Amino acid sequence: MRMLSAVSQQIQTIQEALKTQTDSKREGTISVELVGKQVRVSTDMAIFITMNPGYAGRSNLPDNLKKLFRSLAMTKPDRQLIAEVMLFSQGFRTAEKLACKIVPFFKLCDEQLSNQSHYDFGLRALKSVLVSAGNVKRDRIQRIKELKKHSGETFIDEASIAENLPEQEILIQSVCETMVPKLVAEDIPLLFSLLNDVFPQVQYTRAEMLGLKEQIRKVCQEEYLVCGEGDEQGGPWMEKVLQLYQICNLNHGLMMVGPSGSGKSTAWRVLLKALEHFEGIEGVAHVIDPKAISKETLYGVLDPNTREWTDGLFTHILRKIIDNVRGEINKRQWIIFDGDVDPEWVENLNSVLDDNKLLTLPNGERLSLPPNVRVMFEVQDLKYATLATVSRCGMVWFSEDVLSTEMIFENYLSRLRHIPLEEADDDSLTFAPKKTQSENKEEEISPAMQVQQDVAMILQMHFSPDGLVVRCLEYAMKQEHIMDFTRLRALSSLFSMLNQGVRNVVQYNHAHSDFPLPPEQLEQYIPKVLVYSLLWSFSGDAKLKVRQDLGDFMRSVTTIPLPAASANMPIIDYEVSIQGEWCLWSCKVPQIEVETHKVAAPDIVVPTLDTVRHEALLYTWLAEHKPLVLCGPPGSGKTMTLFSALRALPDMEVVGLNFSSATTPELLLKTFDHYCEYRKTPNGVILSPVQLGKWLVLFCDEINLPDMDQYGTQRVISFLRQLVEHRGFYRASDQAWVSLERIQFVGACNPPTDPGRKPLSHRFLRHVPVIYVDYPGETSLKQIYGTFSRAMLRMIPSLRGFANALTNAMVEFYLASQERFTQDMQPHYVYSPREMTRWVRGICEAIRPLDSLSVEGLVRLWAHEALRLFQDRLVEDTERRWTNENIDLVALKHFPSVDREAALARPILYSNWLSKDYVPVDRNQLRDYVKARLKVFYDEELDVPLVLFDEVLDHVLRIDRIFRQPQGHLLLIGVSGAGKTTLSRFVAFMNGLSVFQIRVHNKYTGEDFDEDLRSVLRRSGCKNEKIAFILDESNVLESGFLERMNTLLANGEVPGLFEGDEYTTLMTQCKEGAQREGLMLDSNEELYKWFTGQVMKNLHVVFTMNPSSEGLKDRAATSPALFNRCVLNWFGDWSDSALYQVGREFTNRLDLDGPPTWKAPDFFPAAFTGLPSTPTHRDAVINACVYVHQTLHKANTRLAKRGSRTMAI
Repeated sequence: MRMLSAVSQQIQTIQEALKTQTDSKREGTISVELVGKQVRVSTDMAIFITMNPGYAGRSNLPDNLKKLFRSLAMTKPDRQLIAEVMLFSQGFRTAEKLACKIVPFFKLCDEQLSNQSHYDFGLRALKSVLVSAGNVKRDRIQRIKELKKHSGETFIDEASIAENLPEQEILIQSVCETMVPKLVAEDIPLLFSLLNDVFPQVQYTRAEMLGLKEQIRKVCQEEYLVCGEGDEQGGPWMEKVLQLYQICNLNHGLMMVGPSGSGKSTAWRVLLKALEHFEGIEGVAHVIDPKAISKETLYGVLDPNTREWTDGLFTHILRKIIDNVRGEINKRQWIIFDGDVDPEWVENLNSVLDDNKLLTLPNGERLSLPPNVRVMFEVQDLKYATLATVSRCGMVWFSEDVLSTEMIFENYLSRLRHIPLEEADDDSLTFAPKKTQSENKEEEISPAMQVQQDVAMILQMHFSPDGLVVRCLEYAMKQEHIMDFTRLRALSSLFSMLNQGVRNVVQYNHAHSDFPLPPEQLEQYIPKVLVYSLLWSFSGDAKLKVRQDLGDFMRSVTTIPLPAASANMPIIDYEVSIQGEWCLWSCKVPQIEVETHKVAAPDIVVPTLDTVRHEALLYTWLAEHKPLVLCGPPGSGKTMTLFSALRALPDMEVVGLNFSSATTPELLLKTFDHYCEYRKTPNGVILSPVQLGKWLVLFCDEINLPDMDQYGTQRVISFLRQLVEHRGFYRASDQAWVSLERIQFVGACNPPTDPGRKPLSHRFLRHVPVIYVDYPGETSLKQIYGTFSRAMLRMIPSLRGFANALTNAMVEFYLASQERFTQDMQPHYVYSPREMTRWVRGICEAIRPLDSLSVEGLVRLWAHEALRLFQDRLVEDTERRWTNENIDLVALKHFPSVDREAALARPILYSNWLSKDYVPVDRNQLRDYVKARLKVFYDEELDVPLVLFDEVLDHVLRIDRIFRQPQGHLLLIGVSGAGKTTLSRFVAFMNGLSVFQIRVHNKYTGEDFDEDLRSVLRRSGCKNEKIAFILDESNVLESGFLERMNTLLANGEVPGLFEGDEYTTLMTQCKEGAQREGLMLDSNEELYKWFTGQVMKNLHVVFTMNPSSEGLKDRAATSPALFNRCVLNWFGDWSDSALYQVGREFTNRLDLDGPPTWKAPDFFPAAFTGLPSTPTHRDAVINACVYVHQTLHKANTRLAKRGSRTMAI
């Protein structure tokens, strides 16, 4: 609207100049000033506006523009007259008769066919049919003339040929060739029924196109694709390829619409190659995902200062074709927009897609679309496309059943028989030219290819229409999965697992060349691998119950030997050895003992049945270089499992990225710039990891958090899909295509049903196997934390016998809290095994320096850590009481012989301020010590009076506990003025930490925040300075601030923060810092790794937030790393006890004792629960102050609920 208002000023200037010219009756050109420049205006010019204000992406004209124009309301045109004129112009003699039929026919189609977003039966669609009919008629005339020439006729009367042609039949052929391609399956019979009603007894003659069909079959044969079964016309997919060809001949703009995996991409690729063979014209495809890049990158940008135009990707491609430097105009050029269509970007193409074929640029330049160019769109649906776009394009609808399951099977088996696995594409369903094993029978087949052919033969029977795979697929589609279950994703996952099974055989044979796997053993091994692969590829994305049920289903439908049926040992608990034997996973779980000093190590993993199974799956897909997604609740071990698997693969380096609601493709591009290098080669630009021979694995955590735009697209996911499917991207700086080499992607996320999560698009998910990682069960928890308990209690020999009791008590209390407190109650009530790990490490750090400890001391320490982790985040007093009571119950249950008073008496306070060790402290002694330190703090840091009431002491110790831990970060939630920042600064002062807070001003931007972040990281990373970075939510001016902090908390770095000269300077500073510590690090990789380690050790981030329910819920949904990586401390508001203590402290110098005979009135209301039954005068005054404060607070709350004005109290 602002743009249109500005334009109205320019238009008014032009109109006034024209008016002046007309009034004065002067001739010649006139000049006006526009945007500071003199522009000549022709007297013959005029401005017209056409608009559809009700369309998506459109806005009404502002009044100051509207008043400059005369409005005209358009009515529906006389379609019959238009059709009649069009038919006459196309050479039809019976135009009146045909127009009377075709126009009502279109009206019937509009009324009776189903309502689809890609349907259009308006004037443009009618025109397409009529123009197509003219083409068909002229084509028939030409063919008859050629036949007559071949038969030797010298005089050919074209008029008599045209007169004898059946014009109704030609029109019906045009209707079918133009309209049938876009119809969904159920509408096709209805269309033919309507044709029979309107054009009775006229037969539809299908165009043969035999030569093109032959070339399509040849291309499919070369690429081991399957055309599908059918009559001589071929199957449904072949029919779609031919329809695509016909629509290409009719329209220069066309859309291929249909669900993911319906064969759209393969159809146009096959057609382009077949046409190249058939017509001898080279075909070139330019594939662009318009939603993976910005609108400016797509079309170009006009510099507002210099008025210089810079081409975008589309304009660059179009201009290159027009310039014809390398003969582009003689090639078939297809520009394919492979991504979601929305008015935001596609409406700019309206003048390109209609008969004008012109793209007008903002600098006034006009690019004409050459006749050899087709603009194509490949989309899942047209939910947000307007009729203005739909009506300008030809349509081809691809339904899911166009690509049958049998075709997918045959494609996989054919590739397995003929293409060596080391040459096969990552995705066996992707169309791509490959080197193939020679078909020459005399040439010796390699041992590996022989294995592949043998495996294909064994699998053939199980892939039959009533075979095991089809039956399992049908069963799996009815079950509940964590993400949308699609046929193609499941089969793609299955094929990659089977490929790994084949690789296992090839590797075994290579290692045992004298005694390779005999055929009978291969026949035992492969069917069992198929069962194992089916189980994980069809139910790996579901809960354990679904996996077990699928295993039971397979028992009932297959004759493949399976493990003996047992309620405690489902098939999911087995894997297959190379000898074809079923082996229990539990036998592969190593019983490890952790060394005492490694209990606190962040990378330690205690193997369980689940971790061993999941790691084996990860090895399979990582070895196939397939992207994958781990999905599960927060803290279930997704990241830990992945990093554990990657550490076992020496040729892979992992880089962690934490996605947030504001993540864009720029994060990935910055990461590429940091960890990869661009190389120019004869085949184009290649991006590969800096480290030679290594694969770079980008781990995208919280992959389903990025927000959708208003049209339902996640830009960063669109970009990821492009990287996975097309293995590259267009570089914005020079529009060069950059191919990826040795780069793959792995994601992790919470279930899409969780708050703030978005469902990932089917077009992305079809390439990605999904594994569901659930919370460990009670048995696994005891196995994991029992290992840790035994390790840490070895430091105190007298306590070794209590390891099991300690573990059982922890697990029982954790499970009870997890059940009692849920996210539905409060967004930050997330209890995961992360709490258990923090619990163990807290106990371990406390007992490490001790020589001895009693059982009561151990239980007290256990209870203290439990209170810090489980109680400090709770909001209500009743919830805190429940925690206190249950801690006592669980402790006494598992440690029945302890002295309850010595072990569990409240308050439980621990500190190392009064002694060198972290031991229990007395509250009064601690208060005296802190008071003494406060005086120094007032003098040196901040002169703010602090009252050391009990809750302040509690919060001080909680903050101190986190500052003493490596990677200790805090999330403090409390009302304004509760002391969150002041206490954090005081505790930082007590621990010798520097405090950093950003200074926000009205011009503070993301660049300023990045500079502040660089400063903090340099100080903590290079200079070994311990820093407390305090960030209040009011300072988070842009969503990008939190995105950077999310990544920093998770990985100790922010990719792309240091670039160019800044990175070089950082490396120099790191080298100096490492030398000061006696380390000689040479490579930048080693220095950067040391730098991130220093940051994680020295930097403590403190987030302070207000507990408003909506704001807290939004933060929990959009920035989960804050809640996952930080320890929560709920400040809330001050209690009545705290208010009373503050009142007493501030009035202790006032004379409030009153007369000795003073007595409190009978109606005296008690605001403080600890008020003495016979209060003194001082008590009464303080109580009155507290009562007034509480009363005002309650009144303020009532006003806020009614929507009235509120006050800050």
